[in-house]
Amino acid sequence: MAEFREKEETEEPARLLDPERLSFTRDDPEWEDHLRALLARSDDSELKSFVSDLYTSDIAHFFEKLSFEESDRLFKLLDPEEQGLLLLELDDNIKERFLDHLSHEELATIVGEQQSDTAADILGELDDEQRGRILSRLDPDDRFEVSELLGYPEGTAGSIMAREFVSVLETDTVKKAIANVRRISRETDDIYNVFVVDKAGRYRGHISLRRLILTRPSTRVKKIMEEELLPLPATMDVEEVANSFTRYDFITAPVVDERGVLIGRITADDILEVMQDEASEDFLRMGGVSAEETLKTPVWRAAAVRVLWLTINLATAFLAASIVRFFEDTIEKVVILAALMPIVAGMGGNAASQTMAFTIRNLALGEISKQGSRRVVFREMGIGLINGLSLGIFAGLLVFMLTHHVILSGLISFALFGNMLIAAAIGSSVPILLQKWNIDPAIGSSIFVTTCTDMGGFFFLLGMARLLLPFLLSGIQ
Repeated sequence: MAEFREKEETEEPARLLDPERLSFTRDDPEWEDHLRALLARSDDSELKSFVSDLYTSDIAHFFEKLSFEESDRLFKLLDPEEQGLLLLELDDNIKERFLDHLSHEELATIVGEQQSDTAADILGELDDEQRGRILSRLDPDDRFEVSELLGYPEGTAGSIMAREFVSVLETDTVKKAIANVRRISRETDDIYNVFVVDKAGRYRGHISLRRLILTRPSTRVKKIMEEELLPLPATMDVEEVANSFTRYDFITAPVVDERGVLIGRITADDILEVMQDEASEDFLRMGGVSAEETLKTPVWRAAAVRVLWLTINLATAFLAASIVRFFEDTIEKVVILAALMPIVAGMGGNAASQTMAFTIRNLALGEISKQGSRRVVFREMGIGLINGLSLGIFAGLLVFMLTHHVILSGLISFALFGNMLIAAAIGSSVPILLQKWNIDPAIGSSIFVTTCTDMGGFFFLLGMARLLLPFLLSGIQ
């Protein structure tokens, strides 16, 4: 009997942590061990209690470390509303597997428990056939709202808004408005403002909950409403929506159709996701990487996407090489020029990257349209002038210390100065022009800018070297 008990003790799962005494940190390996210990038990009561206290983003983090069978077991412990939120947090590959694994009835139950924007996001992950089957199982009202959201083009205010909001008529009394808020609040989360509309449903203003509660019940809503909360057109680009939120410190904003009728609302958490996605997408695009690529993307697919960008860069590199080949005889006579060429081209490329990043950021924030594009270009040219002079003088002194050649020192100074001006002009103007031509500046800017700074740097250095060749040769000899 003693031997049997000893064997039982060795098969006990790992010691469980006490959530009351140790704060949760998902990157702490002890919490992963704690979760695995709970999974090793046949009783799901403690496991369900533990998972119910976690944010869906933390549950999604653990899903990446568990097998699909373990993840599915956890998934089934959640209520349908949390299941829907979790699906949107999952890595694309895991999400795709769950969407294929769940039945149409299960998906319809999950979608039916979500707010309209979350439901639309989940259905947006499905193909047309699956989406149609799920929509057919929803209540008519839910089906109409979600279908309307799915009809808006991706990247517009309408595609990220929620149809659930609290509105009152401008002719209502405060007492009646509060009664409406109580009635509608059962279906709407996070009520920050009460929107005010006229009898045709057109947006007129808003009232904060605090002011609504503190005002006398007999007061008309029209007398206490505020109008500074600007409505957003449903067709507005999400980047413009994000700019409005940051510019005016919105927590929530009304969305209207072309007639000015209130049709939805956007909250700050929606915009945080948009800003994060846009920033990541722009950063990846500047490097020629697809925004959809993850660590789990198949190698062959990632390589196929990247090779197009690299091929374009290879073609532009040959353009720069043609400048070098044109001055091949000059390089043969003054070999040290080959050592200086990467310095001039590299400094120009770095300066252009700084200018380009600053310009693209301000384009995204909408600042350049207010300040004027010419002012931005002249400002960057001024910075390029100052940096070109200082770096040119510094590089010239270094070259003189190494070679004791005055003409060569002046040559590197002139080439650096000229290429810094090119970097400032091209790095600021190319993104602005691309945006005017409706081309994403983050995609195409670096190709043109790098090519121009390489060619400009080589031309300044080697072109002046050819003109001053007799003086260079006499000094070197």
